[in-house]
Amino acid sequence: MKRARIFLPMIGVFLLLYSCKKNESKIDTPAITSYQTAEVAYMGDSIPLAITANGQFPLSSIKVSFYRDNAKISETLIPVKEEGTYDTKLLVPFVQGIEDGAAEIQLMVKNKNFNYSIVTVPVQITRPKFPYLTLKTAYGDYRMEPVAGEPYKYAVTQAFPSTKLNALIEAPAYGDNGNRFYFGGKTIVANATSQDSIPFQVVGAPGTTYTVSFDTRSFEGKPFLKPSFGNVEFPAFEANAAVIEHDFTQNQSIVIDGFTDIATWWIDPSFLDKNSDGSYKFRAASGKYRVKADQNLKYFKIEPMNGNALADFNTATKTGGVYINGGIGDQGGSAPAERLGVPSMTSNPTLWNAEKNIAMAPLGNGIYQIKLVAGSTLFLSNVSGSTAGISFYQNSRSMSNPFSLVLTQTLYGSPGSPSSSAGSARFELKAATASSIGQIIATGSNRSLGNGRTYVFTLDTKVSPASLVIDIE
Repeated sequence: MKRARIFLPMIGVFLLLYSCKKNESKIDTPAITSYQTAEVAYMGDSIPLAITANGQFPLSSIKVSFYRDNAKISETLIPVKEEGTYDTKLLVPFVQGIEDGAAEIQLMVKNKNFNYSIVTVPVQITRPKFPYLTLKTAYGDYRMEPVAGEPYKYAVTQAFPSTKLNALIEAPAYGDNGNRFYFGGKTIVANATSQDSIPFQVVGAPGTTYTVSFDTRSFEGKPFLKPSFGNVEFPAFEANAAVIEHDFTQNQSIVIDGFTDIATWWIDPSFLDKNSDGSYKFRAASGKYRVKADQNLKYFKIEPMNGNALADFNTATKTGGVYINGGIGDQGGSAPAERLGVPSMTSNPTLWNAEKNIAMAPLGNGIYQIKLVAGSTLFLSNVSGSTAGISFYQNSRSMSNPFSLVLTQTLYGSPGSPSSSAGSARFELKAATASSIGQIIATGSNRSLGNGRTYVFTLDTKVSPASLVIDIE
């Protein structure tokens, strides 16, 4: 019995080893035994491909990859179960910029045991020269003809119904294996199916004659508006906003271009004076500024910079940034809480939120200025028991470092009268509130500032406390 107990485990080990050896015999490397495909193709083609693969172990897939200059451009996966011949079509991508030349098709067959083999197939790729393109718009289709001397450029000139022309560009099937496909999108790409349109646009009246062009090699199209501020182009807009950071010179002429609706934008009078020719004069001291174009609020937010960061106030040199914030003053009253903000107090109120600090324009020599319009960017203060409060800060995104103030000049009497001999004050220096942290300049309760009047706040930081003068423009 003892011998039997020893012998039975030995039989088990032998059977296990035999089973493993038998399974090992099923593991092999699959192979691609033959293939047929085109040796020459145009970009945009769907070239036929026949692949014959075999293997004793069950197959799992054949992967077809397209390579150009050692970079994988596209890939197709063919699910398979057993050896045999499989037919497919491989789309040759229409790629921006690259020249005609050699490419590679990589065929990989894999079995369910994850063994594989690879065959590389050379192919010559050529960019097609279409006889025409079609500009597809909501107003109809327009034929784009080849431009003489520029082999990949096409154009059409028309008095289009609109100066904003959202369009797709359709390329016809080219050659025996070609496909009809489209160029489209804000960042133009080629695609086999319809996609987002290209936002062609010019500045002009409806019915203006202009030319739409497109190059099928560079993917460059015209005309596009290039939004710019002072000849500095904004990068691509994200979430309807774009930012530039650049050096500007005091009194520099600023041309704002590329915005067809610029007439509806709010232009900050603290930083920009309008010239007779439609340009603007940069009022602030020479230096680096951040300019944010906000297409939602339709205004340019201008802030001074120190290197790559927003500038805080430098107490030693009396330079850098000075910022205001505000909201409800010393009297809440029945008026809405939106009492200060740009481009308007209703669309973008500051509400004593440090993230909404508004930059004053640094004029040089320690002088800072901001212009506020009653009834637009500043509360009118015509509601009994309701006032607006404004405080002045030394940090771009903080209210923890307020200026101590002396109100050197204010306004009395009827709106716009600087006389101090009659009426009650339109603005008063008051103690800090829980919201303001620092002292506030409070509007007079139930004393209208006069709707549409521009009030100029000039801060002299060379003295301590800082001197504030309020004038009317």
